[in-house]
Amino acid sequence: MIFTEISSEELQQFQKENNHRYYFSQSAEYNIMANNNNLKTEILAVKENNKILAYGIFIYFQYKKYFYKVTAQYGPIMDYSNSELVSFYFDQLKKHYAKNLRVLSVRVNPFVNEKIYNDVEFVEENEDAVRTNRILNDLNYHAMNEDLFTNPTLASRCVFSKPLDENINESNLLKNISQIARYTINRTMKEGVQVREIDIFNEEDAKIFDKINRDTEDRIDFEIRDNTYFKSLKNNIGDKAHYLVSYIDCDQFVETTTNTIANLEKERDDLKEKLEQGKVNAKKATNRLKEFDENIAIWYKKIDKIKELKAENGNVINLSCATFIESGQDLIYFTSGAMRKFHRYEGPYAILFHMMKYAINNNFKYFNFFGTSKDFHSEDATDYGVLQFKRNFNGNIEYFMDNYEIRNAIGKVWKI
Repeated sequence: MIFTEISSEELQQFQKENNHRYYFSQSAEYNIMANNNNLKTEILAVKENNKILAYGIFIYFQYKKYFYKVTAQYGPIMDYSNSELVSFYFDQLKKHYAKNLRVLSVRVNPFVNEKIYNDVEFVEENEDAVRTNRILNDLNYHAMNEDLFTNPTLASRCVFSKPLDENINESNLLKNISQIARYTINRTMKEGVQVREIDIFNEEDAKIFDKINRDTEDRIDFEIRDNTYFKSLKNNIGDKAHYLVSYIDCDQFVETTTNTIANLEKERDDLKEKLEQGKVNAKKATNRLKEFDENIAIWYKKIDKIKELKAENGNVINLSCATFIESGQDLIYFTSGAMRKFHRYEGPYAILFHMMKYAINNNFKYFNFFGTSKDFHSEDATDYGVLQFKRNFNGNIEYFMDNYEIRNAIGKVWKI
């Protein structure tokens, strides 16, 4: 085995040819984007007989002008059941950066689950992680007990994801989510909520996307990236980035609903005629006619509400937006936003249902809701509500190994 630096192109070809799991921050496209944004990176790999066995993308975060903290987020990527490979990689990594005195510390985030969960309930420890932790400790890597929620340069230790096995398909997807999610998605359909993929380079689409994100930013008091970032992302990863908007077209809803009412009224009138002719059971028919009248009345009320909505806000009402990234086996729910004013229409549910069908039809193995804090049970957790929303889609916590750090002599002296 040899430890060597590889190019973005070589990694891109390897990831294209090998169906293994990795997150966006360990993709060749991410490395290219980082370099285009003037971030220094290295892709360090282990090869045997010219075949890549392990790799990691390391970002140089500048510290005090002349120094760096070098970081791999959700990496390196390798078979963590192979202790010989794990030991070789991290030993060589340590030696590689020992040569560069400007690198004060190297931080890694082994891409392996430390603990196995069913939903948010702990099941068992992962023995591969136990062995990896022992190897790292022996090589003087120290667990930081930190992640994205305390340090923005580190990866979130926990994510929430939904496995998409061969038993889940588009036709039974609604049966594989919670009753709350199923009810809400069905309601979005009845309310006329639609979903479309936008062109982030189209001026009008970009304005819509940014308006929703800024409204969300004000509400949650958390900075959301602007369109400059999203355009850069699209430029660098192309079709692997998806930007979605949920909306209601009021005129279209009125037209569709009017047709629905006309069909219901015809069915009702046909049944009424059969009842008058004595061709149907009187009691059942009378009850059914009552149901027809109630349903028709409900649909008329929906039309009245939509007309009011149009009068106040215009014909097309944009409800929510989201960004998705294709990353190996995962379709990642990367960012989201929603207009506070139109919260009742549950636009995010419509987008998620739309993209889950996309993930299934394109053979992704995981629908990844991405980062969550390590506090799964406390209602005081900063992201408790967000996690409950994710849980409605029936997934599991993935609890990764800690972020580990090794420092050089200067890094040990300084409080960095």
